[in-house]
Amino acid sequence: MRRLPLKNIEAFVAVARVGSLAQAALRLGLTVPALSRRIQLLEAEFGTRLFERQPRGVTLTETGRDYFAALDPAWESMAQATEVVRTRGRRNVLTVSVMPTFAANWLIPRLQDFHVQHKAVEIAVETSADIEDLTATPRIDCAIRLGCGPWPGLDCEPLLAVHAVPVASPQYLAKAGRCREPRALLQQKLIGTTHQIEFWREWFAAVGLDETPRDCLAFDNLQVVYEAAAAGMGIALGLDPVVRPFIASGRLVPLYPNTVRLPRQFHLVYRSDAAKSGRGFAPFRDWLFAEAAACAGEPRVRP
Repeated sequence: MRRLPLKNIEAFVAVARVGSLAQAALRLGLTVPALSRRIQLLEAEFGTRLFERQPRGVTLTETGRDYFAALDPAWESMAQATEVVRTRGRRNVLTVSVMPTFAANWLIPRLQDFHVQHKAVEIAVETSADIEDLTATPRIDCAIRLGCGPWPGLDCEPLLAVHAVPVASPQYLAKAGRCREPRALLQQKLIGTTHQIEFWREWFAAVGLDETPRDCLAFDNLQVVYEAAAAGMGIALGLDPVVRPFIASGRLVPLYPNTVRLPRQFHLVYRSDAAKSGRGFAPFRDWLFAEAAACAGEPRVRP
């Protein structure tokens, strides 16, 4: 049997499905030039173009459409068959996708307790600031997401409410003062995340101000935001419970005694077949909600 260029075929299928080199490269964990090179090698092997390059993406040529129509179902069957075998080899490994801040400041410090209670189940934590597509990524069993929900095609259960309060380092406050009125924050350097900058707007609305910060220093995840605030770079919006370790250690100080509940909250999100996977989803879910209930009973901030 002639050896098939599987990596190049995989690249072709990925691009054909989404019609974008950039999106396909992100899904495959490749750079756009590396992905483009694989497509070029496949086209060179066939001696014909499979895609037409457009200003806003790519489109399949007639040959490309015929090839994709024949190839896509077979490729999907290969992926499903491979996942079945892979799953059998790791039946007791439950893979959870979480945002880095939630993993570092809430989940990981508690996870040893789960392992003590459920020695036969291993939890694999994958962190990402982006939302993983669980419907297209069967190896990920569930995710903990921050948002309003629901997410189409997935089961979604509220896990933890989110309460917010501006926080800063003691050094920053010594220079800037306490900013006793919320409106005074608009004159300070505020910090947020690139994909959740609206949190500040929601906090201002909750305290009666129709304001959106214009000059906000942005980072790609909350963990970096809190580290930046602890380093004295500005004022961050602390989201309880993930900001608690920074407050408890004294690295960050709440500017106000009371928190504001935001519309968003942490959710446990999973496919409807998660409980049938045999990888320990049910005990993990029960443990997770028990920990969340205990957390909700703790003091929200410690000035």
